[in-house]
Amino acid sequence: MIISKVLTRSALVLGTAFCLTAASSSAQEVYSSIIGAVSMKVPAGSDLYVTPSFNNSAVFRSDVSSAAAGSVSFSGAAFEPDSYASGHHLLIEEGTLAGRMFEITGNTATVLTVSDPSSELAAISDAQPLASVVPVLTIGEMFPNGLGGKVEANPGNPDLILFSNDNSAGVEGFAPESIYYYGDIAKDNGGNIISEPGWRKVGSPLFESHDDDVLPLGEGFVVRNNSGVDASFFLFGEVMLAQVQIPIASKSVGSTDNLVGVPRPLAIAIGDLGLETVVSVTSAANAVKDTVRIYSNNPQGKNPSPDIIYCLYSDGWRSVVDGAVVTTGDVLDSSLVPAASAVVVRKVATTEDQVVYWTNSWSLPTQS
Repeated sequence: MIISKVLTRSALVLGTAFCLTAASSSAQEVYSSIIGAVSMKVPAGSDLYVTPSFNNSAVFRSDVSSAAAGSVSFSGAAFEPDSYASGHHLLIEEGTLAGRMFEITGNTATVLTVSDPSSELAAISDAQPLASVVPVLTIGEMFPNGLGGKVEANPGNPDLILFSNDNSAGVEGFAPESIYYYGDIAKDNGGNIISEPGWRKVGSPLFESHDDDVLPLGEGFVVRNNSGVDASFFLFGEVMLAQVQIPIASKSVGSTDNLVGVPRPLAIAIGDLGLETVVSVTSAANAVKDTVRIYSNNPQGKNPSPDIIYCLYSDGWRSVVDGAVVTTGDVLDSSLVPAASAVVVRKVATTEDQVVYWTNSWSLPTQS
């Protein structure tokens, strides 16, 4: 069955609560989505570690009829040629690649061409899994009016800014790749308006809009509040119930910090995140290997230290204090990671540079 649909967003937010509404479906379109929002607050003079907890609604969903390296085909599809050539991902929803997203670079009426550098898609040809076309999530969609509705008039020292992370740096510690702020109207030397308020990128021309810059699914970012007052904003979109795979990098020299998070709208126990597939087990208390660093959702100050550091010990998830595993007391598998929180997965050096995929499966809690 082929489903092609664009869903509008509707959500209700009360304080910091998360609320859901289900988009109804017609008799011809049995697909429906769950739309929600999460309220976030950044205290004055602080950094908040955030990950997009929602995704955009799929605009097409069907079983793959055939696949090859760099392309997938859908029997009976009727795409407008190159209508998905930019700004869309192919999401595989079933099978060995379930949860993987591939950038769409072009399309014919029935075939999508995607970025597939490792030629992984050829392996799914016989399986014919369910797959969907999903619009990318952009900074302008996630924060259409800036952070808390604030427009920055001083590009030299904006109050509210976003840092994206460069996971490829192979470094221990946060390495900003891009810095954004929601800028004021730009004018030329004659006083003529040449752009409206929108997202600007530090180092780029003031009149240049970056509303369409992509927030990759599964990556984290930092919201910095330079002002003296607290700021609030919302995250909203479609609740992603499908499995998701998130790349985790490591290098052959030194540790690598990956600022990442799962696109889920509720707090999840660390033991339910699926991180055991991408972190090494620490078997000796004084020889800690990979760690997962959790940050406060009510931070106090910039460049905060993690609230807690976890490692996967031989008997489960345990905390790390002063570089050693706390082996006393119960394991911490049920400890919650706050909703919409980015975490740092610190990978120790591996024999060679590599990327592994963290697989997270999730469903909404059942109502009792």
